[in-house]
Amino acid sequence: MSKRKTEKFIKFWKQPIEDEMMYRVDSLDGPEILKKAVSYALFSGGKRVRPLFYLAVLQSIEGSNLTWDERLNHGSLPRACSFEFFHAFTLVQDDLPCMDNDALRRGKPSLWKKFGESTALLASNVLLGMSYGSATKNFAITEMLMPDSIIGGQAFDLGLEEGVVQEEINYMKTAHFFEKIVRTAIFDFQNADWSESELKQDPKDLVKFAGRFGAYFQHRDDFFDSKNETKKNESRKKMKEAMENQDRLLKKMGLDGSVLGGFASWLIDKE
Repeated sequence: MSKRKTEKFIKFWKQPIEDEMMYRVDSLDGPEILKKAVSYALFSGGKRVRPLFYLAVLQSIEGSNLTWDERLNHGSLPRACSFEFFHAFTLVQDDLPCMDNDALRRGKPSLWKKFGESTALLASNVLLGMSYGSATKNFAITEMLMPDSIIGGQAFDLGLEEGVVQEEINYMKTAHFFEKIVRTAIFDFQNADWSESELKQDPKDLVKFAGRFGAYFQHRDDFFDSKNETKKNESRKKMKEAMENQDRLLKKMGLDGSVLGGFASWLIDKE
């Protein structure tokens, strides 16, 4: 039931997210080449998991206080898109020759390969600026730029410091992102003028759930990326374990029938 509810939720929100992102790109001034590069980075594929996850958290913890149409009028969409802009910023930089040196992203030439390294680097800065511009008072964006978060995880992934296990890198680069999304949603719920109820869930459990979802998401990517059957089986086992941890936390919080409850299930067939 929760998976069908999630699919309905995502079907509703996917186009508004795309429209909001396109509006932000169309609003850019300055060199046309940067606008084209930013558009290419944002609209060359992507499931929009992070903005959808943010909206799903809000929808789930607030219950039925607002309809989805009402939600559109309460400023949540720019905040949701800020996470996608930030995500795109990290991907563009990850692909650069001085980083992972990836020529392809989602089956297409990566941004630096199509537009050149200088343009890609400058476009990543624009995307970072867009994430700030769409997320007034979103401290998560600043925090994710610190060495103990996504940026530090990339440094470890590049081997700039020895002795760091892959699980720690995965946490910093993926799970930590989703934890920050949940913390932002909690903050927004508690400070919104439309919210008249108290948060029923323990914030610590919500953050734990986000971490488990992030782990599931990483293991899922590892499963699809690997050509080695042994590694695929290992990733499949870890996905199952992460899913079980998610289910346990959702039941504890009373959210197993929520939009959030079907999020990982919805992702299973998405590749």
